[in-house]
Amino acid sequence: MKITAVRVFRVEGELRDGMALFETPRLGLAPFERTPYRAAFTEIETDTGITGLSYGGSRMTAAVGQELIGEDPLAVEYLWHRMHTGTYMRQERMSAISVLDLALWDLIGKARGEPVYRLLGGPVQPRVHAYAGMLGYSTEPERAAQVSAETVAQGFTALKWYLSYNASHGDEGLNRNVALIRAVREAVGEDVDIMVDWLLSEPTENSLLYAIKLARRLEPYHPAWIEEPLPFDAQEAHVRLSRATSIPLAYGEHFQGRWQIKQLLDLGAASVLQPDPINAGGITEMRKIISLASIYGVPVIPHGNESGRMAIHLQMATPAYMAPLCEWGVKLNANAQHFYTDFYAPQNGYFAPPEGDGFGFALDEAKIKQRTEVTP
Repeated sequence: MKITAVRVFRVEGELRDGMALFETPRLGLAPFERTPYRAAFTEIETDTGITGLSYGGSRMTAAVGQELIGEDPLAVEYLWHRMHTGTYMRQERMSAISVLDLALWDLIGKARGEPVYRLLGGPVQPRVHAYAGMLGYSTEPERAAQVSAETVAQGFTALKWYLSYNASHGDEGLNRNVALIRAVREAVGEDVDIMVDWLLSEPTENSLLYAIKLARRLEPYHPAWIEEPLPFDAQEAHVRLSRATSIPLAYGEHFQGRWQIKQLLDLGAASVLQPDPINAGGITEMRKIISLASIYGVPVIPHGNESGRMAIHLQMATPAYMAPLCEWGVKLNANAQHFYTDFYAPQNGYFAPPEGDGFGFALDEAKIKQRTEVTP
């Protein structure tokens, strides 16, 4: 079997509706009801007709993909190292390598007639615990409390809420952030985990002093972790914050490869690592990252909305103590999975093993109104 083509393409569908709509746009994002569904995909073709598909792709993906033409797609370790080594600007290529690696694993699963988690030696877990990411819901306390209670009634025992205000909003914004988490805690009780993500508050505008102040205000509501509280590359600040609060820190979605992850682990600030398979190196590199993290005893809970259909296979093949949770963006998945022929979702708060060969998803051509090829 030989690779004959690598195609990167963007697709556009109908206008967003239903659960895909955000209740409160933030950070200058246009309300989703005014925009169509959009996504990018990468497909690897072979001379046998077997193909591999991954979410994501760019001009760099298309360029790097040309290096795979004529190669054996089953030699995934060799291909990863070929793409990654011997190139001066390989850091810029890592996202492209990640997407191509994922498409290769999908292809291998289809060639072998097995889901990817089987190829990885799983299932190690019979099911994976999911947490509900609430991005896109209003952060007004009353509405957040209502939605949280409804989500817990569906079987979720862990929720992640996104703070809307940063240091530039002063004490009023800080109080609003605290009011959100207080309302959620009162709505769901003490037995539900609450994660706090600072992404929407634009953490680049947060100082260490502000982060410490807010974290200490949140401590009475015992969040399971606080995520992205500061600029992701402000490593020393994360270390100092971790020493100043009892709340664990979670981050890592912006980091690539085992080398950067080792730097995070050596600093000792992160209690949870969140690399994304689409960015960190694909399945091939994520396996190494998990092995590395296991030495430090730090669990890996991948950032996994757009990559969720792929990340779950990795987690199914990893012990629960190292992969205890899988991210489930409620509204984000209504967008990310729009173009698929099916909709894979947790039931009663858990993901069952995915069905189908490879990653188990395919595109529904009827949902694609426009397709644009991406060239190198």
